[in-house]
Amino acid sequence: MFWAGQVGEPPEVISGVIIHLQNELPIIADLESIPGPGDRLVRCTNVRTVDGKRPQFVHDRNSTFIFPVSVIRLIEAPAVSSSTAVARQDGADEFDESTAPPPPDAYDDDAEESFLARVRQA
Repeated sequence: MFWAGQVGEPPEVISGVIIHLQNELPIIADLESIPGPGDRLVRCTNVRTVDGKRPQFVHDRNSTFIFPVSVIRLIEAPAVSSSTAVARQDGADEFDESTAPPPPDAYDDDAEESFLARVRQA
């Protein structure tokens, strides 16, 4: 899971990934890549809490953090948007709008009303 680009080039990162640690509040971090099935460690940078503050265990914001997969419950990679784009560390956002997910299906309010009516009658 290590970056294999040219020497001297900044690595591409996936920003805004939410990592749910066991027995801790979720954190937001930047990952070089989503871990694969055989990975045992997750390497990330720019670790912060959901509200943007420094977590209690972080002493230096510029550090690289390595978490064992055994302490991670869930990794939530948001859909591509301007805030969660694959970005370069030099600040230039680069992402393809065509990879955005389709809009969700319309919410069927009538089905919920008929279900609630049946529950009330029972």
